[in-house]
Amino acid sequence: MSDDDFRFTRELTRVDATKLDRAEAREVEGLYRAKEYLDTELRDRLIEVETERDLLRTKVDRLQVERDALRKRLDGLEADRGSVAPDRLVASLGDALASARDDLSTAEYAVGRVEVDLKANVVGGDDGPRFQLPDLAEPVNREALSTLRFDLRPATPAEETAVYDPIPDVRDRSLSEARAAVERAGFAVGEVTTEPGDEDGVVRDQFPSPRSVAEPGSPVDLTVSERRELDVPSVIGLGLDDAAAALDDAGLTVGAVDAETHDESADAVVGQSPPAGESVSVGTAVDLTVSAGPATADEVDADATSAPPGSDAAEERVTTDLEAVDGIGPTYADRLRDAGVADVTTLLDRDIEDVAEVTRASTNRVENWFADAKRLLEGE
Repeated sequence: MSDDDFRFTRELTRVDATKLDRAEAREVEGLYRAKEYLDTELRDRLIEVETERDLLRTKVDRLQVERDALRKRLDGLEADRGSVAPDRLVASLGDALASARDDLSTAEYAVGRVEVDLKANVVGGDDGPRFQLPDLAEPVNREALSTLRFDLRPATPAEETAVYDPIPDVRDRSLSEARAAVERAGFAVGEVTTEPGDEDGVVRDQFPSPRSVAEPGSPVDLTVSERRELDVPSVIGLGLDDAAAALDDAGLTVGAVDAETHDESADAVVGQSPPAGESVSVGTAVDLTVSAGPATADEVDADATSAPPGSDAAEERVTTDLEAVDGIGPTYADRLRDAGVADVTTLLDRDIEDVAEVTRASTNRVENWFADAKRLLEGE
């Protein structure tokens, strides 16, 4: 249909049929029917196109699902590929070399220098890194294969009997257990060195490492932990954080922390137990007493007005309160009261060793408490 005819069919609804003769009316009627036919054909074609689009969309969705399933399957196959631990791979190599030497010895030949170029994918596992093995059906590039090179030469009696065995892992065992394991494996214990540690006689390192092989009788050097004594550093006058850092650097820890009213600035360390210079084990806890700052004016007024100056009650409160003793904070005072020591007088009735055991303080610290308690009672 030409453009003119098409424009004409758009104007059919506007034609007044009464003004047309019979021939013109038939022609108009034919054009109208042609228009209806074209409209129907276009609608049918549109439906076919939409149906085809929906089919293609369904096919695309199905292909995407199949692609995701294949990708998941590929990941599963990749995870299921065989792998071997590094130490087992080294041990297997040692076993293979030993077997080769045995076979060659019958022909009076021996294996000389051995060179290995290991090429393998390294993957993570629950027990550490592992070497991933290629699948049997997987094509492998020759350049990606590991290479084993060795020399053959006429054997001597010494070479005919040479073998290599895997080194046992004796780390985290006691020294006696490590010696027994090394000797059972056919090796000898070499140099034994020590390093500071929390326990005595525990193997922390070894050379050669467990992932290597050596000839029987070769020495295995051991590094053993040793619990050592050290001198307590002085942290008096330091802030609490600085004191904790100094103790940590020295291999010690912070124990109980008490606070007491003191002329020093708040949070400054005014006491420590064990005292500076005392020999202790690595990791010992050091109790600290920190300043809570000077007494406030309200606290001073409250103490002054709670009893008449010079009265028996005021004198008794000053001289019998455990926390009036320099160095006894709330924690130490509670420990003393739990043991039946209620005041300064009953404190002096106890033995110094008994008080040190009850409060878990050093003997030198308790001696300072007793000296200050006596001064309080004597009114010095």
